[in-house]
Amino acid sequence: MLGSAALVLLAACGAVPGGGSAYPSPPTSALAAWQTFPATQVPRPIILFWDVRPTGAGYTSGDGKIAGFCNKYSLNVALPAEAPGRAIATWPDGTSATYPAISASDAFFAMSHATTAMQSQDCARVASLNVTGVRFGTAQIATDRGTATMSAWLFAATGANGELPYPALPRSAFWNGSLTNLSLGDGATVSPDGRTVTFRFTGAPATAGPCGADYSGAVAESSSAVAVAVLAIPHESSGGPVACTAIGAIRSVTVKLAGALGGRVVVNASGEAVEACPADRASC
Repeated sequence: MLGSAALVLLAACGAVPGGGSAYPSPPTSALAAWQTFPATQVPRPIILFWDVRPTGAGYTSGDGKIAGFCNKYSLNVALPAEAPGRAIATWPDGTSATYPAISASDAFFAMSHATTAMQSQDCARVASLNVTGVRFGTAQIATDRGTATMSAWLFAATGANGELPYPALPRSAFWNGSLTNLSLGDGATVSPDGRTVTFRFTGAPATAGPCGADYSGAVAESSSAVAVAVLAIPHESSGGPVACTAIGAIRSVTVKLAGALGGRVVVNASGEAVEACPADRASC
């Protein structure tokens, strides 16, 4: 097992203008939120990035979209009384796991009570989406190890294009039983031996001149997570102020791990989980 934290730095990309270290501080504090994550458990707890959204092209109206984001539904159909025998989740790398399936009523209750970031006054002013049908099938569900094909209950509702999917897996299959905070825009790829992580993020372009920047990174490791911190090293200007575009570029830093990643979670310096994919694909 790894110690509480191990630090590995990239080769320096250059001195920081104005002095100081060319490396970020090791993000050991980012590991705290994951200290109880059972990285070696089989099956590994699913870190869920997914949210309830229609399988078609969104909603038919603005109010319908608000109702969907508020998880506000009314039921106008009899739900199947029996749950299927099992539910399956399969990942792009071929990994799969089997679980006892939940019933349609349990899925509807969970979908209706999912956490929302919408304001209560916005939710109160719109009518519920009327659920008119349900079937058992599969859905594409985002996780920290890529988009999984999961058994799901698919609800048809007026105001939603397509169907509203909810995983048919029990809450115990998911880490903390629900959606996990994720880092929007960040991601990682992992080498075949699991010992090298390339961490992607949005930053300044790699162009020469004062509008560009170089980046260095550091990694902190524990038995349950790997945290990557990034430091920008802006290019110096030879003259006065320069107007630069506000459009970010996809940049990356590469860090070496003390041990293979295995089932550990990859997180940013704030402790937010990111999608970690095999090195031969930027997204999985």
